[in-house]
Amino acid sequence: MRNNEGRTQISPELLEQFMKQQEEKIVGPQSEAPTPAPVPQAPTNSGYQVPTDFAYIPSEGKFYPEGHPWKGKDRVEVRYMTTREEDILTNQGYAKAGVLFDKLIESVTVDRVDVDSLFPGDKNAVILNARKNSYGEEYKFAGICSNCLTEFEHTINLSEIDLLTVDDDNITNNNTCVVELPVSKKIVEIKLATSGDIKNITKQVELRKKHKLHVSETAELHKAMIISVDGNPDVNHISNFISQMLIKDSKHLKKKYEEFKPDVDFSYVHSCTECSHENRGGVPIGANFFWADD
Repeated sequence: MRNNEGRTQISPELLEQFMKQQEEKIVGPQSEAPTPAPVPQAPTNSGYQVPTDFAYIPSEGKFYPEGHPWKGKDRVEVRYMTTREEDILTNQGYAKAGVLFDKLIESVTVDRVDVDSLFPGDKNAVILNARKNSYGEEYKFAGICSNCLTEFEHTINLSEIDLLTVDDDNITNNNTCVVELPVSKKIVEIKLATSGDIKNITKQVELRKKHKLHVSETAELHKAMIISVDGNPDVNHISNFISQMLIKDSKHLKKKYEEFKPDVDFSYVHSCTECSHENRGGVPIGANFFWADD
């Protein structure tokens, strides 16, 4: 089982033996008795084993490179949460650093995987599975009617949430998507952005803002997902194109990317009891997503 950093744990017996050896180097052996032999490890099939489940992932493993642990998998094995995961969810340092859910995913997934290499939609599926198995299928959250401003409480069944997968007809042999822009008629090839790509975008935006430089989050996103323009993969050519992209083309590309990327459908519809207005939005997912009413 991995710890919070995803590294292999040292068994308590070996750790105790190591500490005793270090102590003897400093204060000398406490007796003339020979050093006892290491305690044999318990068989792997003894003791309590944390149960696991399989979480379906919206990418279906199609877009990961060869050699990636999730390549070709439509589901991944996930452990049920324990008190260890509750410690992760209450860790203020993780929350402030914005890595709380990353640490949770590292802890519950059976495969050793770099979280930054995962697609955001697949991470959402693992988080959804962990919450459902540990706290139940029912999730309540509060909202405000956008028409009459009446507060409401909405309940959803997490087992009924759909995955937004990708139509194979829209995928090239390179696991990319080709889009024709409506105004310039340029043919743009795009790839899925990983969690690492999204983090790099955020860092670039924050860094440029810190130095009071012009920055466009949309342009940075385009740089992360566009791999060719009219068949030209040159980075400078793509960068120049992005800097001069027409607004209508840019909006169209973002819309097509949202349609292309696999994800979890967290959308909901709530009919206001006061004015009958239909409120549409996305289910709020924060740390309190894991705290269910007893």
